[in-house]
Amino acid sequence: MIPLLPAASWREFRGTPPKTGTNQTVHLATVEDGTGKLHRCYVKMCPSHWMTPITESVAWILSAELSLPRPQFAALILVPLDKLSKHLKLDQHWLGQPQALAFCASAVDGKSPTQGWQWLAPLRTKRMFKRPEIARIAAFDLWADNQDRNTSNVLIERSGNCIPIDNEFILYRALWEGKYSFSISLRTLLQESKLRLSLTEYQRFTVEMGSQAKFHQTAFALAKTKSQQLVNTLLPDPVQASSSCDLIWSHL
Repeated sequence: MIPLLPAASWREFRGTPPKTGTNQTVHLATVEDGTGKLHRCYVKMCPSHWMTPITESVAWILSAELSLPRPQFAALILVPLDKLSKHLKLDQHWLGQPQALAFCASAVDGKSPTQGWQWLAPLRTKRMFKRPEIARIAAFDLWADNQDRNTSNVLIERSGNCIPIDNEFILYRALWEGKYSFSISLRTLLQESKLRLSLTEYQRFTVEMGSQAKFHQTAFALAKTKSQQLVNTLLPDPVQASSSCDLIWSHL
């Protein structure tokens, strides 16, 4: 199961990402794992009633069983808010709380295809869609109902390998839709592939996506016990935990 680290494992604030998006608490920090090894991680906090720790963690567990590309390390961590508040201005969500649960993953040494010279972005993006792992990632997103994947949260390493980041809104219709005061506009790699590729390339891409579906149920069977243990740990109310598991299983 994905590790749950204590507040002492949050060692040092290391800055904020160039683009923070709507979540202004995302930050870089040095995180110590259970063996004492230090990792430079992006840390994502969220209000306590959000499903982010569950969705990010379930995505991590499923990705491991599918051997999908991913950051080298991930964990759930309790962030000491007294230390973080020295570096970030925290809003009313965090008032009176000594610590907050967050998902963290090691920083990827790569760039978004849209980063840098904008006139190169279409070329880099089209080249990215020809990588075999992109069809695998797109197939996972379709299966797991990830409604917020786009080329900005796929990073390209120097080797050319593509690493997806940010799985917060998987299981969107099961765990998010209609339960919060916001909604997400559907953004997927499949949508973008239709815009970026020729008709023949797009057809080849969708066929490759379809070929990946045969691996999903095996991965789900292997990940189910770990995912259930995770949900039970994060949701101590057995009724809520059971309900959330039923929603996850029924979708997957």
